[in-house]
Amino acid sequence: MSEPATPSTGDDWLETELPRVKDEHVHDPRDDWYTEDDLVENGYRREALVDLFGHPIPGHDGVPGWTVSSVAKIELTQLAPAYELLRSAFGTFDDEADTMTSRVFHYFN
Repeated sequence: MSEPATPSTGDDWLETELPRVKDEHVHDPRDDWYTEDDLVENGYRREALVDLFGHPIPGHDGVPGWTVSSVAKIELTQLAPAYELLRSAFGTFDDEADTMTSRVFHYFN
């Protein structure tokens, strides 16, 4: 019959594992979250946020907002293609007399 395994009494695994763990980045949940103010600082109009991204939901610490991944998905799949289409169809949006400005003005006034 073989000898029963003798458990190690030393904590040598702690010495090799803990230094690696203490140097790792601890993920901050806030890194995955946009508040209304964050999006406004990134150039979005406050009034357009719900139309673009839906109603905000309570996030970390109850702060309302949107996940970074949901905003990125909408930007990638909806906003960027629409912007490129409009830009190629109407040209610059800087001139007050451009076609898009006059058409939008016509529909909303």
